[in-house]
Amino acid sequence: MNKLLVFALVLIAAGCKEKFDSPAPPVVTGYLVVEGVINNEGDATNLRLSRTTNLNDNTNVYEKGATVNVETSTNNMIPLFENGDGNYATGSLHLDTTLKYRLVIKTSNNEEYVSDFVPVKSNPPIDTISRVRDNDGVTLYINTHDPQNNTHYYQWEFNETWEFHSAFSANLKYVRNNSGANVSVAYRQPGDPQISTCWQFNASNTFLLGSTAKLSQDIVYLPLTNIPPASWKLSVLYSILVKQYAWSKEGFEFLERMKKNTESVGSVFDAQPSELNGNIRCTTNPAQPVIGFFNICTIREKRLFIYNSEVPRWNYQSGCSEDVVENNPDSIVKKATGKLPTTPEVIGAFGFIVSFKASTDICVDCTLSGTNVKPNYWP
Repeated sequence: MNKLLVFALVLIAAGCKEKFDSPAPPVVTGYLVVEGVINNEGDATNLRLSRTTNLNDNTNVYEKGATVNVETSTNNMIPLFENGDGNYATGSLHLDTTLKYRLVIKTSNNEEYVSDFVPVKSNPPIDTISRVRDNDGVTLYINTHDPQNNTHYYQWEFNETWEFHSAFSANLKYVRNNSGANVSVAYRQPGDPQISTCWQFNASNTFLLGSTAKLSQDIVYLPLTNIPPASWKLSVLYSILVKQYAWSKEGFEFLERMKKNTESVGSVFDAQPSELNGNIRCTTNPAQPVIGFFNICTIREKRLFIYNSEVPRWNYQSGCSEDVVENNPDSIVKKATGKLPTTPEVIGAFGFIVSFKASTDICVDCTLSGTNVKPNYWP
């Protein structure tokens, strides 16, 4: 998000033959970007402050040393404390829903930013995360409803986790000489790292929005994501954690502009970049843009697990194969360079491994594609 303004300007310039001079005034440290939602219940609240950078600048410029408070309409302050990388957090909150609140930020260079006062938005629990299996794989859907019929504007984010296994179990390991060369194989021991079962993660990277404002009932049933046929995500066990946010009409329109600017710009037929006016302004320099929208709601969460056995004939294929290698230095160098041993092929006298099977390292060591640290929420 912090590269959005510059990104939009570059896109406009790319479509013109004449030099494009940006009308935006140069700011040495960039424009302030405010990300996050104040969570009224449950887990801690975390906001991130950063600065816009040039499109070709891959570094993140975090806003450090700021004083961040949530101010009530009765002039009380709730502080957020800095905990690194531009993050400002506070513990679990239980706000008075009869009051309104605003965000107050004072940066280390004495710039002050203040949001409008906003109410605490109600946010109904997520009813279900359902799935539909068809020729396109598995599509996951979000279903929620507000019986009071007053939420209307929703946003979702999700985090995926999936367990996967190496194509071939590693029962063997290389024995190396003093120079570090592989000279033979031996059985792995209990203290050796576990490299057969791992986990991978993915987070949503698009704006998932839904509105019921034009419907007679506040009921949502929308697709979240699709898992393509035979994907490794469902090779063993898959999980998705969905977070749901409720927004005001103005906040939702801000997110829609963000979505159009980041996802629908690329041709003359796409929506053109629009100005991102939120509800936060710089009081010390009113002409300076601020990217962000202050919002308070109860963040709702729901997790779904899907086992491979629940999607029959998923047909995930690793594409891996094994070769037979003699257990001697010359054969290992010739046949197993870039490969890892898996299981014995021929065992001779006194249990000596005469030959063994080996496969490409990524087919044997799952830590090359993920982590072998089991998540604390995993069954």
